[in-house]
Amino acid sequence: MLDFTGKDQKAQQVCLHYANQLEAHDLIGIIRNTASVTSKEQAIALSRFFWRMLEAAAEDRDKGVEVLGEVDLQYWMERSMNIISGYLDRIGYGDEWEQVSDEV
Repeated sequence: MLDFTGKDQKAQQVCLHYANQLEAHDLIGIIRNTASVTSKEQAIALSRFFWRMLEAAAEDRDKGVEVLGEVDLQYWMERSMNIISGYLDRIGYGDEWEQVSDEV
């Protein structure tokens, strides 16, 4: 499961915000830690979601849009990247993360 413990709970809230905004409803259970990534396809979907979320957060920052009380979510994007990529690597889907990251 994704490790959004302690101070990283805000990273989870940010991910949930963008999962709803980007209509990535199939990933909400994974982000909420009620489901795990169990396939290559899910690993790829989660990886693609991260990069779409990063792009959306940059657009929001450029427009001055406040998300969960902050305008610049760079710190939370970095934490989310570490959490998601580390999780996928730990469960054997590091190649899928790398593949998607190379596409961007």
